[in-house]
Amino acid sequence: MIRLLVFCLGAVLLSGCSSLEATSAWKGRPVGELIDYFGVPRVIMVAPDQDMVVLRYVRDSTYISREAAGTYTGPENGQLVHREYWQDVEHSGSCEINVFVDRAHVVQKVRANGRCAVIDMAPKA
Repeated sequence: MIRLLVFCLGAVLLSGCSSLEATSAWKGRPVGELIDYFGVPRVIMVAPDQDMVVLRYVRDSTYISREAAGTYTGPENGQLVHREYWQDVEHSGSCEINVFVDRAHVVQKVRANGRCAVIDMAPKA
């Protein structure tokens, strides 16, 4: 139970860190640069309460890790042996990136949700 809590907390922190990094990299830049970097957004929404337009991007963040698949402990040729079996396991996920753009077509903030730690959110300096 504690492992699950620590994992969830780590995921939230990593997601928040990528949002902060992306906001600091994109804030004040023209929306054209962002579109050149990320491409055409999947959805364009209006946030009238904030007087902004929200561009939503969704990126696949699937990764493969090598994990223990099973073990065998038992007799073999008169000896007690212990074997571990490993396999590649695919973990699927996605990252949702919401970019808030004001009326002057300038990026104000970026919010990322999901598994975003593996997504390159900011252009190279």
